Amino acid sequence: MTAGRVTARRVDTAAARFGRCVGRFATLVLLCTTGGIVGVADSEAAGTGPARVTEICRTLTDDANFKVRTQAALVLGKLGDAAAVACLTRSLGDQNRTVRAMSAQALGHIGDGSALDALRVLAKRDPDGFVRTQAEKSIALLSGPAGAGKKAKLYLNFGPFTGGTKTASADSVKVVRDTLQTELSKLPIVTLTPAGDAGKAGGAMAFWIDGNVTRLDDSTVTGASETSCGVRVMVARWPSKSIISWTSAEASVQSGLRQRDRENARRECLEATAAQLAEDLAKFLKAQGG
Repeated sequence: MTAGRVTARRVDTAAARFGRCVGRFATLVLLCTTGGIVGVADSEAAGTGPARVTEICRTLTDDANFKVRTQAALVLGKLGDAAAVACLTRSLGDQNRTVRAMSAQALGHIGDGSALDALRVLAKRDPDGFVRTQAEKSIALLSGPAGAGKKAKLYLNFGPFTGGTKTASADSVKVVRDTLQTELSKLPIVTLTPAGDAGKAGGAMAFWIDGNVTRLDDSTVTGASETSCGVRVMVARWPSKSIISWTSAEASVQSGLRQRDRENARRECLEATAAQLAEDLAKFLKAQGG
């Protein structure tokens, strides 16, 4: 396995979708494997400005390595500079699906409505489901009050996510729980604020989301540290807590051998796995809430 790469494996019936985890997080931990990626990382640390955005846009457009182009798209999204909209829009046509998906995600983060038409075309025509999903998420973000004004139909209550592997600290469990909450709360039909009638006849539908970290360990592979993690999530009805389904996923991240590198790799691994599971949970919730 190449140093710095994130890989993921589904352990439920959604095995065919394992690439989404790779697609979303493949380069977030790749800040030292190639000169191009180091250049992008340095650009992010150096701040914003027209020259900086132009430099990163050039990397996004011209670099031969799709991992470097993906990192460039991610950084542009974090910078949030509208000057990047043009190059990110062009990258929606990149030959690599991960670059297209992360360019779509970045446009949503920047929040410039001029990208809506291009995103709508991508959501309708792209052959890859992951790319279409990212485009749809950004469309929802850019659509403004029309999307935000919908009344939430589903209440989610999150459990403690305890009872998993002893190698997972309280902070590790918090990463999983927080990632799931953050991702699922983006859905317009979801609320995390309890209502008195939630889960009762005539009230909002309500679900209990709980689970645990099933695996979190490190090993040394060809001079690098490899962190492997697994997360299992349960969906149950609230307040009865009658179980509806379980889903789970695993991922691995390679990093440096320093303790700080391993700690960062653990966080990235858990974030990737939880975000992957959140996508599946979102589909279930959308089916429930319309």
